[in-house]
Amino acid sequence: MTTTYHGGQQIDQAQAMLDQHAASSGDGLCMECKVLGPCAVCEAAAKVFLLSARLPRRRPGATQPELMGAKQDDFGWLSTRTGS
Repeated sequence: MTTTYHGGQQIDQAQAMLDQHAASSGDGLCMECKVLGPCAVCEAAAKVFLLSARLPRRRPGATQPELMGAKQDDFGWLSTRTGS
């Protein structure tokens, strides 16, 4: 048995737009439009997900956190606090 989601093509297109138009962590600008994010394209794509009652997929590193100097091991202190 498979699960069918309504609006699949529209959701796929909205996901592609969110991936392209992510706001950068470094300066807050849309990666594609170069305007202060979220841009109009991102807002329209987010509305598709809102109306579909689904969440978009997150792509690690899409907002380029390295522009702010973040590193993968910056959260190592967390494991010592949680006992992991």
